[in-house]
Amino acid sequence: MELNNALMLAVVGHTNTGKTSLMRTLLHDSQFGEVDSRPSTTREVTSIDVDANGQVLMRLFDTPGLEAGSDLYDHLVHSESNFRHDGPAQVRHFLNTKIAASEFEQESKVLRQLLKCHAALYVIDVRDPVLPKYQDELSVLARCGKPILPVLNFTGQKPNNMNQWKLALTKVNLHAYIEYDAVSPPEGGESILFSRLGAIVPGFHEQLQQLADYRQQQREHRLNTGLTQIAELLVDVAAYSESVPAQITEKPLRVLIDNMQQLVKRRERNCVTEMLALYAFRIEHVRLQQLRLSDGDYKDDLFDAETLKNFGMKTGVGVGSGAAVGAGLDLMVGGASLGAGTAFGAVIGGLWQGWNHYGKKVLSHMRGERELIVDDEIIKLLTLRQMNLLQQLATRGHGSQQLLLVTQSTKLRDQFLRALSTRLKVARRNPQWSSLSQRSFIRDNDRQLCVHDITELCRGFWQQS
Repeated sequence: MELNNALMLAVVGHTNTGKTSLMRTLLHDSQFGEVDSRPSTTREVTSIDVDANGQVLMRLFDTPGLEAGSDLYDHLVHSESNFRHDGPAQVRHFLNTKIAASEFEQESKVLRQLLKCHAALYVIDVRDPVLPKYQDELSVLARCGKPILPVLNFTGQKPNNMNQWKLALTKVNLHAYIEYDAVSPPEGGESILFSRLGAIVPGFHEQLQQLADYRQQQREHRLNTGLTQIAELLVDVAAYSESVPAQITEKPLRVLIDNMQQLVKRRERNCVTEMLALYAFRIEHVRLQQLRLSDGDYKDDLFDAETLKNFGMKTGVGVGSGAAVGAGLDLMVGGASLGAGTAFGAVIGGLWQGWNHYGKKVLSHMRGERELIVDDEIIKLLTLRQMNLLQQLATRGHGSQQLLLVTQSTKLRDQFLRALSTRLKVARRNPQWSSLSQRSFIRDNDRQLCVHDITELCRGFWQQS
């Protein structure tokens, strides 16, 4: 790709301040470089292009961590008599000395790259105190004569020394800086970063604005696609039903229920996988505590009564007495649900204590259409888990090394649930809309309209959250 008019930007800083983590987050690439708590993980300069619509607008350079900044500062101060007012000339002279290639090998790589760039991001771990070695590093970097934008990293972790760092930066005439946590970037953080760079680097405002606009379009596209994926999941599950023969016995009913549960679980796993891919995360790099995908199973079973309680869902009557409703399936007769709290709900709950007492009697007296459907509480749980996952992915930096936890922190408002239930009733009446059904799957215009309506409903909930 063409590099004409592309901003050349070096990412510099002391070792282990999160330079590579910041690069990953800016690039939306959790595989870039190597992140490790050991010092000097990055040993060589690595570059990667940032483009928009096929046009390279920025080239980022990940550089080795500075380790001997104070020693290099002292060396330059003692040898600066011939370069009192020409820092770049002094740095170039230093880079041609033997000591640059030996004692200051890592620092020399950084300085050599910075001289070739238009500007630098100086990454600061605000959990560290303001130490002389960092101030010495800034003084050495400033001798390259290039604009420097300090990036206050790990600002979301407490306690930290962010205020002390802000004060220290003003003392070395660095009044422009940005708070940008590589683990959890601030909302609109990319646009702010590009704007600050445009203010200190002459001649690149247009490219940086173009990049900011493109990234905003990407964010909107990911959100819209993610909400649509959730809506597709909900329609698939709500429309899913299986016929129940009038004279069914316990064993084939158990097999039918198990099969339905597995299909619904697999459908949710597919949605999670698609969501991770949408936000450029991989299953092997993002471990989900409550959606354990590494072995193809869940830590918290979607149909387990304890999972429902953990997410604040109703588990139905009979749980305390041993007749769990954890199967999460309901029986529909002539289009009307009997309700998960009925005797049949207890029968299919997984423990089967009520079968002899209720099951045969209920089944033998039923008339009309008999269909097993997924219970409303399970659909509510699916909505909660997927919306929470989407919210976390949308705000998660690719430099994060922490577990992604899907929790009950997202609250589903009653008004939202009522509106969702109304839309899903349409899906209930159209079992051919479910890709899980043995019936012929039909993706017709009415189904697409239902998916669209649920997507927009979820978008409204998202905007209010």
